Amino acid sequence: MDVLQSGLYSDFTWSHSHVSAGGTSQVFLLIEWRAGVLRPKTQSKGFNQHIAEEVQLHLQLGERVQLVHMYGCQGEVLNDRNISLSLGSLFEGKSKQLLLELSVGSRSSGVYPIITALWTYVDVLKQKVVLQPSRTIPLQFSNHTALKYRNPDYRVEKVLKLYQNASILEQARGELEQGNLAEGEDLIRRQADEMLVYATRFRDADYLKEAEALYKLSSLYMDTYRQSQSGNANSKRDFRLKN
Repeated sequence: MDVLQSGLYSDFTWSHSHVSAGGTSQVFLLIEWRAGVLRPKTQSKGFNQHIAEEVQLHLQLGERVQLVHMYGCQGEVLNDRNISLSLGSLFEGKSKQLLLELSVGSRSSGVYPIITALWTYVDVLKQKVVLQPSRTIPLQFSNHTALKYRNPDYRVEKVLKLYQNASILEQARGELEQGNLAEGEDLIRRQADEMLVYATRFRDADYLKEAEALYKLSSLYMDTYRQSQSGNANSKRDFRLKN
């Protein structure tokens, strides 16, 4: 009898495949994971089938490696070198991603282990916990001067820029809540303009969608906070008149 075979597959992509050996380097690591199923030829593909639950990623940082920031997830930092990420469920045909900003320090030229990753999850089809073999992600350090002029990986840079929009919105909301409407609007508008520039430069529809969403949010926020300010002003005026 034909049996479905499922599994979790992951990819790790550095923003730069080589970094400068001479100084402290900030690098970004894009982590992507997806569920795949090997099924009989007679069986159709089911894109909405639940494949994995309780997906967890356990990370161990190499020597002199520090986590600066996580984008797209929140993790439990167990100590200076160990991090545990709870990443929820996964469906067939769907993929997820997160981004790590790391400080890797200065080193001699060569290849060094930077981070070790271990996946665990519950296989829904087999109803058992799966512990995948650990995987160490290396990075090459070099003294080549041309490194200064190399562009980062396009996909990694794109994911970073899209994730940074959430931070900009958080900053803008902080300004708006303090009554600094012009400052809050300017933060969102400038970020939307930047997304539009990237959309035009790279002919990328994802950047265009982000730009449109940010422009709409800017208008929505401004309407909401202007009404709030107006309402507060009217309340203060009515209080003064009564007293």
